[in-house]
Order: sequence, then C-alpha cells, then structure tokens
Amino acid sequence: MKRELVKGALATALAVALLVVVLAPAALAQQEGESPRERVNERLQERWDEVRQRLELIITRFENNKERHVKVYNEMKEKVQQLLEQMKEKGLDVSKLSQDLAAWDEMIKRFASDYAALMETLKQICELEGGKVEEDFRRMIQGAREQLRKVHQDVMEIRLFYQKTIRSDIQELRSQMDGSGQGT
Repeated sequence: MKRELVKGALATALAVALLVVVLAPAALAQQEGESPRERVNERLQERWDEVRQRLELIITRFENNKERHVKVYNEMKEKVQQLLEQMKEKGLDVSKLSQDLAAWDEMIKRFASDYAALMETLKQICELEGGKVEEDFRRMIQGAREQLRKVHQDVMEIRLFYQKTIRSDIQELRSQMDGSGQGT
C-alpha cells in the first residue's frame, strides 16, 4: 500500500512538473504587462521551486523506504543463514540452499545499486537550474521512470525468489530432517 502511494506521489509530482515546464511559458507569455518575459521567468522559477520541494520530499521518502527494505532483507537473509548453519550441523546437504542464498544476496545488492541510481537521478533533477530545466527535465524524468520500474522489478524478483525458491529449499530440508528423524 505504501509503495503504491509513493509510486503514485512520484508519478503525480513528475506529471505536474512536466506540465509546469511545458505549459507555463506559453500561458504566461500571453498575459499582458510591462515586462512579460520577466514575469514568465519569475513564475517559472517559483513553480520550479515548488516542483523541486516535492521532488526532495519524494527523495526523502524513497531513501527511508530503501533503508527499510535493505534492513528487512538483511534480517531475512540472516535468519536463513542461521537456519542453513543449523541444518548443516545436523548433517543435511545444504548446498542448494547455500547457492540460492548467494543468488538472493546478489539480487539484494542489485536492488540497492538500482535504488542508488534512481536517487542520484532524482537529485540531479533537483539541481537543474534556469534554462537547463526545460532542456533536460523531460529526458531526466523519463530516465527516472525507467529506473523506478527497474527498482520495482528488483523488489518483485527478490520477493518471488524468496517465496518460491528459498522457502522451497527450506521445506525440502525440513522434510529430509523429518524423514530421517522418523527412521531412527
């Protein structure tokens, strides 16, 4: 639910920012006044500051979510590692679980890397100034959206790998343990 809210907030902020950058100059240029160009520039700067504040809020939320995700993943990984050690001590073949745990760890590292790239792109967008906003904003927003999709894909892969592969390995080892305990 929170992920959907954050995703929705990011999409809304990005859409509003894009509309501000694209539509504001034309609308403001049509207004009459002493120095229309100065007014346009002032209003664009005000709107860009608002967009920047929204992006900074989104960045803060995303950084908090990243820390939470990595903490949860590391705790889960630690629990699985402890279980692996216990089953290894009981003489079970834990090689498959060990390999899957290593693959899962790589997925978590890729998630952290992709998330860091997304945060870097969003921070670069916030640092845009003046005329560069119009030039680079669309391109950078599109890049951020692609990176966000990649991060969501990483999260899904991590979750599914745990649910389908790691849990399956653990269940198989537990059934081996139960089967060997019944025979003695």
